[in-house]
Amino acid sequence: MPVKKLPVKKVSSSQQVDPLYVIFEQHLFNFSDSDSDRKTFITNVVNDYISYLRKNNIIVPKSLEQPIIEELGTQVNTMLVKKIYGCLSITDYVGGTAGMGKKRKPRSKAKTNTSKYAKSAKAA
Repeated sequence: MPVKKLPVKKVSSSQQVDPLYVIFEQHLFNFSDSDSDRKTFITNVVNDYISYLRKNNIIVPKSLEQPIIEELGTQVNTMLVKKIYGCLSITDYVGGTAGMGKKRKPRSKAKTNTSKYAKSAKAA
């Protein structure tokens, strides 16, 4: 089955999206093999990213290729964990910081004016 390409949104240079993330999102969007495991998914994303670099004439020296592939695999795994669970660790989840930029202040209790209601009840 051919892979569908997501349209690339044009953004200003200060808001440019990382190509690794775009490729990652494309793989998630076009995910079709339910028997595929995490390692295979990550390998496919990294291989597509390396191909992207080569197509754009970005040279990766052979001596650095393996460490770069390992680092990219770690980054893709981190993106996948955040995408699936919303946080990186159980402490983030238990601490309640999942999906939040910063902790929220607890809400204050609403003030009620019971005397107003008591007067209207007596009048009735």
